Amino acid sequence: MNHRQQLLQALLTFSKPLNLIAQELGELEWDYEGETVLVEPLHIVSILNRFLSNQLNAKQVEEWVNMIECREDLDYESDNQKQLEQVIYEIANPELEGALSIERCQEIFFLFSLSSTSQHDYVQQSGVLLERILGQYRTTMVQTA
Repeated sequence: MNHRQQLLQALLTFSKPLNLIAQELGELEWDYEGETVLVEPLHIVSILNRFLSNQLNAKQVEEWVNMIECREDLDYESDNQKQLEQVIYEIANPELEGALSIERCQEIFFLFSLSSTSQHDYVQQSGVLLERILGQYRTTMVQTA
C-alpha cells in the first residue's frame, strides 16, 4: 500500500485529525490514475456510530464527507455506489438536505442494512443498537417533560 492509499485509509476511518490528513493529501498531485481505495458502507456507518456516541459532532462529519466527495483516488463499492454517493452528498450539504440527526442516522443504517449491501450484518446490528438508543432517548424525553 502506497502513501496515498494509507492517507486515504486514514481519511475513510477518520483515524487521524482531518486537518493533518488534508495537509498531507494537499501535498500530493490532485490528478491520480493509480489504484483507488474503496469507500464502503462500513466507513459511513462507523463514522455515524461515532457521531451518535458523541465522539464526533455534525460539523466534523460534514468536513469528513466533504474531503471524500469528488476524489479521483477514491471509488465507491459497486454494489452500493448509488447509496454511498447519495448519503455522502446529503451529509456534505446540511443547508440543502437538513442537519445530521439521530433519525437521519437511522434512515442511513436502514438504507445500508438492505440485503444488497456487503456489510448487511454489521449495519443491521448497528440499526438495532440505534433503535435501543432512540428508545432510551424518547423515554428520557418523556420523563423529563
